[in-house]
Amino acid sequence: MTAERPDGAGDTLIVSGGGTTLVASDTLLAEAARLRLLQAAAEDWLGRLSRIQSLDSDPSTGPVWAAAPGAGESVYAARHALSAVLERSGSLADALLTAAEGYGRADRIVDWGTRVSGAWLGSTLGMLAPLLALAAVPALTAGTVGLLLGLLVTGTRVGDPAALAGSWLQAHPRALTNPLLVAAVRVLVSSVDDAAAGRAGVPFPVSLALGDEGAGVFGVTTTAAAAVVLARSLGLLRETPVSVERFDAPTRRLGPPHPQASSGPPAPGAAVPGLGAPTRPVAPPTGFGDLAARIPSVSADAPQMRIERYGDPDDASWIVYIGGTAAWSPVTGEQPWDLTSNLAAVADQGSGSYRAVVQALHEAGVAPGDPLVPVGHSQGGLVAAQLAASGEFNTVMMATFGAPNGQVSLSSEVSAVTVEHSDDLIPAAGGAASADDARLIVRREVFGDRMPPPDLVLPAHALTEYRDTGRLMDDSEEPRLRQFRADLEGLTGTNVGAASRWRGIRLVGGPVGAAPTSGG
Repeated sequence: MTAERPDGAGDTLIVSGGGTTLVASDTLLAEAARLRLLQAAAEDWLGRLSRIQSLDSDPSTGPVWAAAPGAGESVYAARHALSAVLERSGSLADALLTAAEGYGRADRIVDWGTRVSGAWLGSTLGMLAPLLALAAVPALTAGTVGLLLGLLVTGTRVGDPAALAGSWLQAHPRALTNPLLVAAVRVLVSSVDDAAAGRAGVPFPVSLALGDEGAGVFGVTTTAAAAVVLARSLGLLRETPVSVERFDAPTRRLGPPHPQASSGPPAPGAAVPGLGAPTRPVAPPTGFGDLAARIPSVSADAPQMRIERYGDPDDASWIVYIGGTAAWSPVTGEQPWDLTSNLAAVADQGSGSYRAVVQALHEAGVAPGDPLVPVGHSQGGLVAAQLAASGEFNTVMMATFGAPNGQVSLSSEVSAVTVEHSDDLIPAAGGAASADDARLIVRREVFGDRMPPPDLVLPAHALTEYRDTGRLMDDSEEPRLRQFRADLEGLTGTNVGAASRWRGIRLVGGPVGAAPTSGG
């Protein structure tokens, strides 16, 4: 079965992880599961026929039921047919799963070889960096002179670089949606630490053993941390205290950060400022499409968080939806869904967006033992994974879309689904997930059979595309995707819940307090 896109064109979901070594389309895995059900049903009916054949048996006359005309032949024919179904369904299921296992094995070998090769290349380039820089000077000089002479001869004026880049992207709409480029960026991001180690003179075997491919002492997190330190020395990417305001409250509150944002969850029964029933009734989400549809589309003045509560106040379960980046300036602005939080989150340094989500959850009334499901897109997905990894809340499920959260380690106790488009560069910025990660990864190539829109820089990263993918996942019969939807329904129930919207803001000028770490 190939899932159908809302526009009617066929599309395929590739499913991997989830505690298994299988890599296959959701169609193949669903067919294997159906064959296993058929195999179990045939085995059950054979057992029933065996019991029928043993009824009222007499060694001298045979079974009483066999005296009926044609009964014996029918029973034996049914037994023969069921035996054939049992054998055939089992063989086909085994063959499909063997194919998925073989594909997964090959995929892991290629992935490992690519990562090791990238690490070696990064280490080598790091060691040769001074020589490469000297060699590049003549080429850059010649290229610059040639460009200036060409512009002078032709009379062409140098325009806005952003406009030039936009024109180039319009002429090459697939330039940034190539799955090979995405894979290369993932390897490049994971190899930056190896380049730094090579520049420092660390032998490649040592850097390999300590990096992402080995003990994980160095990796994307340490590289991002070094970039943050460098940027802050230049006055950029400066973290600040944060506060939250609730859009659904009668009056919007601005003030110092809530104390629970840095000191941990409130004690049972303690009064929490802002605690109260959310004001908007909402039906429970029915699947991945609903989860993606409820993630806020973030802009400079819009709420970045949506919190839903289901069940009674004394026995509540919660879902928090977290939006993506709203501002890309390296200069810290008025709200924490910005580039500063992006780098701080990847560096695992308690980003402003993470602290704002923690504060909003406490003020919404989430108790320490309440089941929580974080859902996010892009930066929001990274924050959702860090919430799940922190242990600060009772996170039982998680779903992320287009998030650079590959380096965040999750407990196998959290039922986690990560959705990535194979032509989306943003998830690649988080590097590759560890081999023992238990999350279920669902991938889809958005623009494999259609042209990307020329007016979007990263069209495969659009939240609207991930919402389409979520609906495809709801149509899938892949067993683990069906189980996630069933578990979600069991958590929220079928009764109407209540929702509130929250916006994080930066309190520019004050010192950053003790920020919770992600543990990822």
